[in-house]
Amino acid sequence: MTKLPLAQTVLLSAHIIFAPALALAEGEAVVDSRTTGAVAANSDFDARGVVLPNAEITLGAGVAAKIEKMPFKAGQAFTEGEALVVFDCARQKADLRGAKSSLTKAASVYKSKRRLKKRGAAGSQEVREAAADVATTQATVDGLREVLRYCDIKAPFNGRVLERHADPFEIPAANAPVMTVVDDSSLELDLIVPSTWLRWVKPGVEFDFSVDELGTSFRARVSRLGAKVDAVSQTIKITGAFVNRPDSVLAGMSGTARFAKPNQ
Repeated sequence: MTKLPLAQTVLLSAHIIFAPALALAEGEAVVDSRTTGAVAANSDFDARGVVLPNAEITLGAGVAAKIEKMPFKAGQAFTEGEALVVFDCARQKADLRGAKSSLTKAASVYKSKRRLKKRGAAGSQEVREAAADVATTQATVDGLREVLRYCDIKAPFNGRVLERHADPFEIPAANAPVMTVVDDSSLELDLIVPSTWLRWVKPGVEFDFSVDELGTSFRARVSRLGAKVDAVSQTIKITGAFVNRPDSVLAGMSGTARFAKPNQ
């Protein structure tokens, strides 16, 4: 076996290591660290972006009870204040009735002790104990009333159901997730751009956003800038919004923001 000189061996190894990188650079799907993890933009003034909803929250069960109704399914729209989940709280309501009865009794005993004390037939300690019984029972009533507030989960905003984590007749544990909802009445565009763009990118600057899934462009504008530059990648997050909210665009879609060449 013929041994190559050390210098030739190093050059051959370097060729083997860098050849795949060269092939990747010539391909069409090069990953660009300046973008939001998608294919590199075609222009120095393009940036990849993702469409985000105004809000996305997961609603949890505030009470351990059987689900009676869930009128909305995934994808359906609802309005603020509508009942998204209704629990069967018959047991909790019965507990509240019993606690109210105990409160009435405790209050009656307290009043009786106060009258007896005025006549010298009861001591101060008895009155204090009766008052403590009233306070304890009142706390129980208040707690059960608070529990009953969670028997219906009302929609916190106008939006749509993203996912149901439970179904009617199931009994989820307290605090277990039951439904995820989104407020897509307005959408945001999440862009990661080079920090050097801060020389000309300001709130109010307009751009075209081409949505990959639709093959259509929509006019948008920068609404706010990120609070910090990433020192490693030298990028910053900027947030945009559509000038007119397009009905066909959904949260989770991605695309390319195309800015006009700045006047420098």
